[in-house]
Amino acid sequence: MFVSKIIITDDFDGIRAELLKQFHPNSLRFIPKEVASEFLIDDAKAVEKESYIAETSEKIIVLMANSFRIEAQNFLLKLLEEPPKNIKFLIVVPSKNLLLPTIKSRRICEKRNKIKAKNT
Repeated sequence: MFVSKIIITDDFDGIRAELLKQFHPNSLRFIPKEVASEFLIDDAKAVEKESYIAETSEKIIVLMANSFRIEAQNFLLKLLEEPPKNIKFLIVVPSKNLLLPTIKSRRICEKRNKIKAKNT
């Protein structure tokens, strides 16, 4: 079972690949679909809409961006605090200082270094 959390890294591609290897693609939703320079209020509204689509099994909504607008974070506060049934959130950001203290205090923060490719 996945636990909602925050991952601190700039290795967005590595995290995406790891998630796709670990979970069935149907259980993952990436918002925005591609890593954005900034997570906007429209992205937050898309997260809200996706989170209220009922699921019988666990769904992980992955929020990845180089920065998160304050208004987008404020919009998501209640949803992150009280997610719908079977909904988990993964926030991926290069620095935890980019997040509001209220978001950081409600999620486990995990620092990740860039995954190095193995030479074969």
